[in-house]
Amino acid sequence: MTGRKENRAHPRLEAYHLAKYRLISEPAQGQKVMASIKNISGGGVCLSVNEDLPIQALMELDILFLGMDKPITCKVKIVWKKYLKSVKKYLLGTQFIEIDEDLRAQIIQRNVSVLKGADEKTK
Repeated sequence: MTGRKENRAHPRLEAYHLAKYRLISEPAQGQKVMASIKNISGGGVCLSVNEDLPIQALMELDILFLGMDKPITCKVKIVWKKYLKSVKKYLLGTQFIEIDEDLRAQIIQRNVSVLKGADEKTK
C-alpha cells in the first residue's frame, strides 16, 4: 500500500492472471492475443500488452482465473494507456462494459476481503 487515498469506485487488487484479447472492431475470426492482468477491480482491469492500442477501443477479453476450467469472457473499453520503455510494453487501464454481474460481485467481494485482511495486518 502506498498510503495514497484511493479515489476509485472499486478498489483494485494487484493480481497476475493471463488473458487473451481481441479488438471488437476486428473480424471475429481474428486470433486473440496474450496479455497479462496487473490488477483487477469490480470496475475493470489493468492489462500489460505488447502493442499500442487506441484509447476508447473496445476489446473482448478472456480472463484465465486460477482454478477455473475455462476463461471468463467480458468486454472492456480502454480508458488510459502508458508505455513502459524499460520493458517495451503498454499498460492499458480498462473499464468493464459487459461482464456477468455475479462475476463482478465475486471480484468486488474478493478484493474487499483481501484488502481488509491486509489493513488488519498493518495495525
